[in-house]
Amino acid sequence: MPVFTEESSPEMLQRAAGLREPPLPRVSAPAPVNEDRTTEGSKHEVVIIGTGPAGIMLSLMLTRYGVSNLPVEKVTSMIIPGQADGLQPRTLEVLRQLGLSEEIFSQGFPNHRIAFWNPGKPGEPRLVRTAVADDVTVPSRYPHKILLAAGRVVNILERQMNKYGNEVERGTEFVSFEFVGGEFPVKVTLKDVVTGRVYSVFAKHLVGADGAHSKVREQIGAKLQGESTDYIWGVVDAVLKTDFPDIRKRCAIHSDAASIMAIPREKIENQQYMTRLYTQLEENVDATSTVSGSAVGEEEAKKRARERRARVTLPRILDQVKRTMEPFNVEVVKVDWWAAYQIGQRVATKFALKDAQGTDRVFIMGDACHTHSPKAGQGMNVSMMDGYNLGWKLAYELLGLAPAGSLLPTYEFERKDIAQQLIDFDNAFASKFSQKMAGPEEGGLTHEEFFKVFHTGGGFTSGCGIEYQQSNLVTKNRVKGLNEALNPDLGLLRAGRRLINVPVRRFSDDAPCDLHDVLPLNGNYVVLVVLPQNFKEEKLQQKLAYLTSSLPRKFVRGVVQPYVVHPLKSNDDVEWSDFPKALKEDFEWNFLGDVTGQAYKTWGVSKEHGVCGVLRPDGVFGGVWDLEELVPKGAVESYLTANLTQPSTKSFL
Repeated sequence: MPVFTEESSPEMLQRAAGLREPPLPRVSAPAPVNEDRTTEGSKHEVVIIGTGPAGIMLSLMLTRYGVSNLPVEKVTSMIIPGQADGLQPRTLEVLRQLGLSEEIFSQGFPNHRIAFWNPGKPGEPRLVRTAVADDVTVPSRYPHKILLAAGRVVNILERQMNKYGNEVERGTEFVSFEFVGGEFPVKVTLKDVVTGRVYSVFAKHLVGADGAHSKVREQIGAKLQGESTDYIWGVVDAVLKTDFPDIRKRCAIHSDAASIMAIPREKIENQQYMTRLYTQLEENVDATSTVSGSAVGEEEAKKRARERRARVTLPRILDQVKRTMEPFNVEVVKVDWWAAYQIGQRVATKFALKDAQGTDRVFIMGDACHTHSPKAGQGMNVSMMDGYNLGWKLAYELLGLAPAGSLLPTYEFERKDIAQQLIDFDNAFASKFSQKMAGPEEGGLTHEEFFKVFHTGGGFTSGCGIEYQQSNLVTKNRVKGLNEALNPDLGLLRAGRRLINVPVRRFSDDAPCDLHDVLPLNGNYVVLVVLPQNFKEEKLQQKLAYLTSSLPRKFVRGVVQPYVVHPLKSNDDVEWSDFPKALKEDFEWNFLGDVTGQAYKTWGVSKEHGVCGVLRPDGVFGGVWDLEELVPKGAVESYLTANLTQPSTKSFL
């Protein structure tokens, strides 16, 4: 089409270059600007040590929110070999709502089922399949895992971060930190591993995501507490040629030789598929002693454990795999990576360090504050959610959107509790997995006992059953509009838990959609109102007018977003004229219909009463209340007022 005159807005040109989420509003002083961000004395709001799953997730979120941050990584290359290999349903939900899941879904392997193989009885083959079950046992938008190497996940997130103008400083080693006071009170000393140059930068906060041997953890005076068993395991990423029938399912294999966890992985070059095998090595299979409290002393026990791991070789691992999986043939076509490890379950004594003024300044997350066995598939997921939890809290603190010091203490309160739950589950699961199978008459582990541990832990392992406890960010109370006899794992609206996805129809265009797709995690608080059937009555209209007009204006513009769900069977039974004008004028895309009835049923909401709730920026309910509390100075407003700053004439965006 010939064009004689045209003009494009800057916003249109930016959209053409690729959609980016706008930053959160800033009411604090502008972020520091550095000509060279690694020069001596440069200033950053946050310095992040380590860019594995936890560190890169935090850096990405802070960058999107508009917070100045410097992510540094000692390793000079971008590729991370081995390590974690699976994303759980809750992590996938979060990535989808963040708009980050497309590459992960296209590159990863979706695993829906898990097979259990155990020693055959007399007259049966040496190894028999005893059960096949769903790998995810609780409701989720994604009833499966995505199995993909951690290095590829990190690379995907890092490229997303690059789109927002931030980069990882590679080849940079953390040396030390100290509190020096002032606006940027954390002096962080770093070293260029290539040139040997040592220099210092200044930050408002320092975060250690530097792994199990964290220097940051050591310097804040935290210790890992817990146990390390004598079980030695080998792990190998390989392309296999085998007649084992379930190699493309996740498998828990117990044989007379030992145990294997088989993880089907992504497609690689030449139409080949990677498989990860965790195999228990035969030495000390039945040992139960621990490093902690060992009779020979902790340091001597650690030394002996290192010596035992050093004796592990790739041929030994592969030989153990073949013997464990007999009578099936296993041929190794290609090995990508292998390692030996010892199962340990430990949690750091603290996740944060305050300065002399009582402000949380230094944090640790990921493997720096919790270590565990890899077989439950939690390492990358819990680490990424550490970064996600800390990210929005740091952003609200640094952007001036929350009362000073109100949010940061909740990071340790919430994530340490989750880490301890992880360790407790992993201890039970790993110890069961490491035991030999036997009938109850022999006093050994039965298939039924192992399966029970797997099944009952489904809410936790999927991430969908995570629940934060009462705090200034989580208000728990009775709600008459909810059927609280419903199992929260099945979707009941509950303070401290995530909002489960349901199908809805958007009212404005009557388009069917998933709730998570129309309710993105863009850093805002959401007030979700689930209406009763009598929503046209005057008292309900007054509440909706307050929701769409008065309430959002009490806080910084855009930080509080209302969403409304009606219970009628068709959007045709509703008109815009049934609601306050502000709903259409300001929040047209936030009005939804539960035309199938699935939302109210799943959430346990009474159509007679309705309910309302506040979703925090991480998609977790801060509170759920009856609609009587959706009034000026009611519980909804009180919750928001306690956790958000009031607007002022000063704004830097």
